[in-house]
Amino acid sequence: MLRVKKAIAWIISLSILRLKEGNMAKKPEWMRNAGRGLAIAMAINLMLIFILISPGISFELSADSVTAGDNLIITGTSEPNSENTFISSFTMNLPVTSEKYNYETEIKVPNKPNRFSVTARNVQNLDAGMKMGIWITKSFESHDGVVHLSVADIPPGMYRLKVSGNAMPGANEVPITIEAETGVLADSSGSYKLVIDTTGIPESDYLIEGDGDAKTVRIMSKEENRSSASDVSVAEKKVATDKDENETKPSVAASESAGEESVKEEKATPPAESGDTKDVISKLTEWLGL
Repeated sequence: MLRVKKAIAWIISLSILRLKEGNMAKKPEWMRNAGRGLAIAMAINLMLIFILISPGISFELSADSVTAGDNLIITGTSEPNSENTFISSFTMNLPVTSEKYNYETEIKVPNKPNRFSVTARNVQNLDAGMKMGIWITKSFESHDGVVHLSVADIPPGMYRLKVSGNAMPGANEVPITIEAETGVLADSSGSYKLVIDTTGIPESDYLIEGDGDAKTVRIMSKEENRSSASDVSVAEKKVATDKDENETKPSVAASESAGEESVKEEKATPPAESGDTKDVISKLTEWLGL
């Protein structure tokens, strides 16, 4: 829809430009140049106005950073009753030990329509598994060091995901990209709202793409969030203490204050909550090729 509107804007602009040039064909050169410049400026302005007032060219996020496991809310305006597609993804670099890598987490698959994919690089193979009461696992060989798996319309819910395998010789880390695609329907006024569950996303930059725009959200571990809150609390206590000391001891210089207290940040750990989703055997076997 956005591309169509841009194309229409360009057609309008070019039509105005050609009309101006036709009217100035018999005028002096300096007048033709001045008129041509004015026509170009008008065309650009019309195009920019048309694009800026077009709905659905951007979206808003509820926060610039969230704690893993919390909800991230996307809101925006598009064409009334239109379907808007969003792709969310994150990449993590898994360490290689004895030429092997592994990772296990729990993820939330969004409502249909959806698409879920995993891409691993620097690998010889990838063992992909999803748990639904029991583990369903299959191994895939790489092509030029890359394994890509994708499946659409998985029943929404919580899934336990595990990836492991052998890394390429000499590789120190294995980049794993996990991507989820889903759609949201705008209401009769063109407004839409999409809630994304960040359960299972490690501490990383989380990319959201849709409506011709892209935004990045910082996913914080619970430890990192507590550290930030502790830092704020310590700073507030220092300010209050300094204020009290200055009021009771005027002779104390204002520059004297307590040293800053540091709080150790720990590496993000995926949430440990578990959950099973019914009616997914067919989709899992289709995805894993069983």
